[in-house]
Amino acid sequence: MSNQKVYYGKDIEVMFNSEVCIHSGICVKGLPGVFDLSKRPWVNPDADTMEAIARHIDTCPSGALTYRLLNGEYSTKKEG
Repeated sequence: MSNQKVYYGKDIEVMFNSEVCIHSGICVKGLPGVFDLSKRPWVNPDADTMEAIARHIDTCPSGALTYRLLNGEYSTKKEG
């Protein structure tokens, strides 16, 4: 069973799988308003536009972060 957590926003759902995360820090460095380790929950999917969040999640090197746009589109999981 995966250790995936879902963070629900009004336009986007952000999924985080801690078992896959390599702790590169790209998420918190690139969008600190959305990804803030000092807050609980640490992901705020309403802190930026769904487009900005989706583009940023697509840069996650491990694929630990994925998303679902509430218009029905899913991110593609990185292969590697």
